[in-house]
Amino acid sequence: MQTYIHFDLIDVIGKRCVKDSFMTVEDGLIKEVGLMADLAPERTAGAVDLRGKTVMPGMFNTHIHALSSPIAAPESLNGETSGMFALRGMRHLQQHLASGVTFVRDMNGRKLAEVDIKNALKLGLFEGPNLHIARQCLCMTGGHGCNTGRECDGPEDCRKAAREQLKGGADFIKIMATGGVNSDTRPEFSQLDLEEMKAAVTEAHRAGKKTATHAHGKAGIKTAVLAGIDSVEHGSYIDDECIELMLERGTALCPTLSTHYFTEKFGAAAGIAPWKVEKSKRASEAQHIGLEKAWKAGIPITIGTDAGTPYNPHWGTYMEFVLFVEDMGFDPMETLISGTIRAAKICGVDSWTGSITPGKHADFIVLEESPLVNIRTLGRVEQVYKDGRLVDLPPVDKSKTD
Repeated sequence: MQTYIHFDLIDVIGKRCVKDSFMTVEDGLIKEVGLMADLAPERTAGAVDLRGKTVMPGMFNTHIHALSSPIAAPESLNGETSGMFALRGMRHLQQHLASGVTFVRDMNGRKLAEVDIKNALKLGLFEGPNLHIARQCLCMTGGHGCNTGRECDGPEDCRKAAREQLKGGADFIKIMATGGVNSDTRPEFSQLDLEEMKAAVTEAHRAGKKTATHAHGKAGIKTAVLAGIDSVEHGSYIDDECIELMLERGTALCPTLSTHYFTEKFGAAAGIAPWKVEKSKRASEAQHIGLEKAWKAGIPITIGTDAGTPYNPHWGTYMEFVLFVEDMGFDPMETLISGTIRAAKICGVDSWTGSITPGKHADFIVLEESPLVNIRTLGRVEQVYKDGRLVDLPPVDKSKTD
């Protein structure tokens, strides 16, 4: 058993910062959490003293593309072998973990290499965060994601496609409801229809799995919500009707502000196709208006970056937290909750991770100061613990996006 003492605890369930706390960890699980004042002096022998530090649950990133490289045109690598994709994916997942992310949700892989990566993690062949995979996204023929996803048309084909992903090891099902920013499709326009999406969602839920949808346009968002989707990804053109419907159905939102932020920051001067930059700007302008309304209305919102899109690094999860607080003006504590316990609930894993609670996995990070005071401290994580073990990975090189 290891004891950690004298730290300030970010309690994401109680929504408070608890000064001068202690925690004990045994066999990778949190055993006790309490106040130093209640800890017998003899129990501090051999403890890890974190005096002056802040401890919080490991961050979640609920929307990444682990096998995608954050270069100007990630799709330019689609011709690589599955082995190269797996090696890139391993590197990217290690970047997530080293930067304080202990849980990620991969939204669509390449050549099914993500399945082997997940199995390698289970076998302990390399260090990485907890990983949930969608395997292949479900898209209409010629739709957004068709270069790597499972094209399907009609309810029966969509049902079969969902079953294929579940059979192949998918933890959740991802469905493409609209066009996108980074393909030659229109993000405002719908793609798979209600009956097609409903067939796939039904199969996932029948298997006890969550569902997520790529959806920018408001019509596609509404259709996906009516189909029973669990989370809307991006939601760039979300409107009042979408918000009302999502509140009624308990649908979550993962806005991925980072993808627009990095596309606009680097822009065409860095080699990003000008049409991508223009589409991103339009989507971003609409998204800020809709996201503020969704936040105020009480939609469950989670942290996800879409890492792997142009210049959107796999070590940059902290930037989504920064954009929530500094750009959108959201409350720091609620933002931390969005990136920990709320994210865990949306992913269906809150019973074993997402908060520093006895009985849960000891997945936590050590910070030099409180993110409630300075949210950017999340970009300078001092230590990362996963399953109670101090992660031993080289620090990420932030001078490079990949």
